[in-house]
Amino acid sequence: MPAITLKNIPHDLYDQIKKSASMNYRSINGEILYRLYHSLGNKPIDPDLLLKRIDKLQKKINIPKLTDDIIEQARTQGRP
Repeated sequence: MPAITLKNIPHDLYDQIKKSASMNYRSINGEILYRLYHSLGNKPIDPDLLLKRIDKLQKKINIPKLTDDIIEQARTQGRP
């Protein structure tokens, strides 16, 4: 397998990686690989799951659904 050497890692970033690795029962190398894989990996998006997450968030923050009437009112608001 290929290997990568990281240089000039800021101390605070290294401490964060080390703490996260410990909390997740991984080595520092394992933590870095995990995070790289999950941040760069091409994960397919399930549209139904995404819509459910959006609905849950909208209910949590209590935002009304956007309708044509609301858009029209906002567009014409303040016009003579």
